[in-house]
Amino acid sequence: MTNTTALWTTVKDELRERRERRAAIRTLRADLSHYRTPAEIEDLLVAVDAQEASGEGAEEAPVIRAILHENLQEYYGLHSPVRRAAGL
Repeated sequence: MTNTTALWTTVKDELRERRERRAAIRTLRADLSHYRTPAEIEDLLVAVDAQEASGEGAEEAPVIRAILHENLQEYYGLHSPVRRAAGL
């Protein structure tokens, strides 16, 4: 295999891996979108922490936490006292 062919193969493989990673994150984000209230999110965060402490899911835990924190931020953005006072 020539250097150009090897480089091309490497680039294609990296692009494919990135697409797959983005697709997996989109799927995970959709799955976690059902967890919206602080209580639901806190319960799931505790479960993620426990699973990570047991050695399982250590790779996915930071991604899951980030998505859940985004959900929590969205919740508080929608339910803020300022929004309620403004009638939104």
